[in-house]
Amino acid sequence: MSQFNTSVFFFISIFCFALQSCSDGTDDQTEKISFENKFNDSKIRAIYNSRDKRNTKELLTYLDQDSIYQIEALIALGSVQDTSALPALKQKLETSNSLDIKIATAFAIGQIADPSINPFLIKFIIDHEKETELLEYVFEALGHCANDGAIYLMTHFVLSDEHVMKGIVKGLYRAKTWQGFESYDAAEQVMRIFTKSKDTETKEWCSAYFARLSSSNMVATFNSNIFANARRNNNELIRSNFALSIAAFSKGGGSSTALKKILHEEKSPMVLESALIATEKIKYDGMVEETMAFLNHEDPIVASVAASKLYKKLGWKESKQVYQIAKEMKHPHAQALALKAVMYERNKQKDIYNFTKGLYDQASSVYEKCYYLDALSNSKLGKDLVFETWKTTTEIPLKTKAIELLMREYASEKSLNSKEGAELGRIISDALKTKDVAQIYTTCSFMQNNSEKFKKYYPAVQLMEEVKTSLELPLQVEAFIELEKTIAHLESKEYNYDAPKENKGVQWDYIKKIKQDQKAIISTEKGDITIVLKVNEAPATVSMFVSLADSGFYDQLHFHRLVPNFVAQGGDPRGDGFGGLNYSIPSEFTQLEFTEGSLGIASAGKDTESCQFFFTLVPTHHLDGRYTVFAQVVEGLDIMRKIQYGDKINSIKIVRELEVSDQKAI
Repeated sequence: MSQFNTSVFFFISIFCFALQSCSDGTDDQTEKISFENKFNDSKIRAIYNSRDKRNTKELLTYLDQDSIYQIEALIALGSVQDTSALPALKQKLETSNSLDIKIATAFAIGQIADPSINPFLIKFIIDHEKETELLEYVFEALGHCANDGAIYLMTHFVLSDEHVMKGIVKGLYRAKTWQGFESYDAAEQVMRIFTKSKDTETKEWCSAYFARLSSSNMVATFNSNIFANARRNNNELIRSNFALSIAAFSKGGGSSTALKKILHEEKSPMVLESALIATEKIKYDGMVEETMAFLNHEDPIVASVAASKLYKKLGWKESKQVYQIAKEMKHPHAQALALKAVMYERNKQKDIYNFTKGLYDQASSVYEKCYYLDALSNSKLGKDLVFETWKTTTEIPLKTKAIELLMREYASEKSLNSKEGAELGRIISDALKTKDVAQIYTTCSFMQNNSEKFKKYYPAVQLMEEVKTSLELPLQVEAFIELEKTIAHLESKEYNYDAPKENKGVQWDYIKKIKQDQKAIISTEKGDITIVLKVNEAPATVSMFVSLADSGFYDQLHFHRLVPNFVAQGGDPRGDGFGGLNYSIPSEFTQLEFTEGSLGIASAGKDTESCQFFFTLVPTHHLDGRYTVFAQVVEGLDIMRKIQYGDKINSIKIVRELEVSDQKAI
């Protein structure tokens, strides 16, 4: 070999070695993969890997690097929620010259929610009172961590501009939902902001605050404003929230009149549902008749809410009227709820029981069977049916419903004789021995809530320990946690939840071709819903969702949970809300908020997320920072609002651009 060739060979070798040395070692499987999202930057991938390992120390090293990495690390610390990061976060908030970095820092501090940082935040707000754009986010962080001093500051701070007003109302809302703080002064400040602000979103936050207050802090001062806006505000969400808040005026003058007017005048299903929910706590003549008028409402969810609010409120005469209506009702779920209310009052009447039993026998799905069985359990003639169903059915949702009904019946008893107590003990023991997550969770919850009455009939703790050690984690994590809580309760010990130390993290290969706002279509029996995936904010969740959708995992599953004006939840392979995968993924808390049509991932506690997802039917800000937002509905909100309990998911398809070869073929 010539000297020239030798030199060239030596140079090429050194160059290749240098290239290899500079490659990204954070995830060997993806170092040569091109990403169509922000994760093409290997350093950002490294930050998210550290986040998923809950490695605070590693994340803090990025706070001295370029601003893009600082912001990514700060958001990641908001998921880790480690108090050891607070000194560095305080320094960053004080010293950074970047508004974006300071906002991300405020987010991270708020997510940690440690009340010990209140003095620092209060002083920071006072010292930076003119930096109102930043204060919007610092006030919100203060609410997450709130103590009495924080509440005083927020309720007495001068409402100088829209940023301050939005920050204070969000801060007071967070103080209520994260720390349990509410007061007359806070309510007065929120109403003051509602009146003064010109910003629609701020006004919506104000109405949401009142919708979550308890009656002890709802006073006559606010009645006229709340009643007027519940009826006449042009914003449907604001009307709905204020209508719901009327429930807190159960002893307040004018509440019954206001609700009657709303029920007579309102056309929006969202507002009607809130008004009907509010009737549950309002006592006035004609309430039952007002509610009965909605049993055959064209919107099945409105009809179901109306029927549910009749439970335990019907007299002998009214129950006969409702039965006559129920026999002709067109919406099965609403019909079952109406019959449930009737049988609670007429619990020995055989013709009503037989009619409902016929509907149960002819039910077209296991979910219809579930709600008709619920109705039948209110008749004394239905007790044996519930027990036999629990013992014999192989349909998981129905078996889960049966044990729930059995435990509910026992919980309603003040005492048991020795024979009844022995039977309860056998039921609990048999349920635990099934090693079924729903059976264990339900019976353990019962044992915790009824130990003062029935502890002497419970099986030995040794059995619970044996069952606990046999469970498969993380698949059966809900049962595991509930068993641990029950054992601690029965032994008078404090229970501290310990999050899983390992999870699957981001499946990088599944998101390399997923762009931010990549579309997916959720096809349901009610129609198609188009969503956009937030891969930049929630890569672990999106990668799981994409991998499951591509495999057909979600096809033919159901929406097993519907809470009107809250969520529709589905994606459970068991179909009863207790199913999951043989792996978990980390919680991904970001600055995304739960608005109407957001998709979140269900959780049994931090870092236990799996395959179940939910739509938020309205803004549900008490979930912000506690559940992962991973997608948003962009088409089909009307379809989303029509989803009912038991509706089928036909398929979920990721909308991908045609490959080059496909385009050439066309």
